[in-house]
Amino acid sequence: MTKIYQGLGLSCMYPENWSLTEDTDEGRVVGFTLESPTAAFMTVTEYPWTVAPREALEQAEEVMKAEYDNVEYEEIDPQLELDGKPLADSRAGDAHFYYLDLLIVSRFVAFTVDRKTFLVQIQSEDRDFEGLEMVFKAMLVSMLKSLNIESKRAIT
Repeated sequence: MTKIYQGLGLSCMYPENWSLTEDTDEGRVVGFTLESPTAAFMTVTEYPWTVAPREALEQAEEVMKAEYDNVEYEEIDPQLELDGKPLADSRAGDAHFYYLDLLIVSRFVAFTVDRKTFLVQIQSEDRDFEGLEMVFKAMLVSMLKSLNIESKRAIT
């Protein structure tokens, strides 16, 4: 079974055994996190449209590198579409790092739609990422469809 989160002008389907936490700033919801029982998670953060996806990704990369040692980061093609056409203002990247002797994969996807920029972070232990990839993809695609965006290959 699935649950549906609605907020930030979007909706997102997620597994019923995952937990939901909203992030607030001065009483206003600015993001949410969906966490699996195994500590994998997807976080969605809303920025003003004046923050470009490239800038949101750069900020996320800086935070990761400040928090963890030896973060390897590479940009990837997000392949997002709006009304069947490539979404021009979108960026994505993967970060890999070790935490407590575990290899962690953290994927970032940033895009601007309707005067809002969204940053999506999807993270899990490397050995779990492949198994959870379809779940992450389904969650992201449900969110993108709620914004009238379709993904050819948002998570691959």
